[in-house]
Amino acid sequence: MNVLVTGGAGYIGSTLIKQLLEKEHKVVSIDNLSRGDYKFLMKYKENPRLKLLIGDIRDPDKLKAVIKENKDVGAIVHFAAIPGMERCQKNPKGAALTNIYGTYNVLETARNYDIKVVFISSAAVYGNPIEVPISENHSTNPTNLYGVTKLAGEKLLSAYHSSYKLNTVALRFGNVYGFGVYSHWETVIPKFTKQALSEQPLTIYGNGEQSRDFIHVWDIIQAIELVLEGEKNLVAGETFNVGTGKPISVNTIANMVTKIFYEECKKNVKTTHLPPRKGEPDTPNFCLSPIKIKNKLEFRPQWDIKSGIKQLIRYS
Repeated sequence: MNVLVTGGAGYIGSTLIKQLLEKEHKVVSIDNLSRGDYKFLMKYKENPRLKLLIGDIRDPDKLKAVIKENKDVGAIVHFAAIPGMERCQKNPKGAALTNIYGTYNVLETARNYDIKVVFISSAAVYGNPIEVPISENHSTNPTNLYGVTKLAGEKLLSAYHSSYKLNTVALRFGNVYGFGVYSHWETVIPKFTKQALSEQPLTIYGNGEQSRDFIHVWDIIQAIELVLEGEKNLVAGETFNVGTGKPISVNTIANMVTKIFYEECKKNVKTTHLPPRKGEPDTPNFCLSPIKIKNKLEFRPQWDIKSGIKQLIRYS
């Protein structure tokens, strides 16, 4: 299979590329390098099955040119976005243009060439849920702009599937952590680990009782592979949660990092509390139901949080 990865210089995108190459797939990556960096993939640059391109999904002509030059592309994994609540709040125009208009461009290109699209969404589309674990049928009511743009992308996907019979799949990720090709340090677990390694206090917003569904990056890669390989009748038009189904509070994560860091490095770690961040869900038992992707695609997370924290300390 030849796969086009948008945002392939990013944290999860580059990790997916590594895995696809190791399984003998051909990969084309396009990234505007506004946040990602191809330096983490440089050891693969001589691989004839890999093309690393610089380009922007807001440019439809560039996307069309990429597909014309790589006519055997059978699937697009669409990561490219302005990610996260804070970045979208600071740049609402960029968030709308990249996350919504850019997704439209990807879908139009896919429609013209009949290419499968795997869209990377987020648990942020749910907002503050009414019931947990959250199934894919739960109502969507995002509380911040990032969640709104991801939900808009999902709606576009649904429209292209129903109107044009395009093979589309949306994946709603939990809170991603872990070391892939490299680590992304801004989500809770990596951030706490980096703060501990820098001998800084762990920064907790609010009372710390808010929970997340933490999922390791290599389990995320497993889910994407299952969707890429999944038969059309199993995945086309579907939305899947990708999580563990286990809610874990920020305070619990802080305690785990503190304990593991002392065991591994023999140093004490402190915590500090800051005011809650506006627009951030504060549900005590927030977690995603993984039942659908487990039943349909036999997805089974392999990583536990303790192992993931130790991995981050080891590779930092």
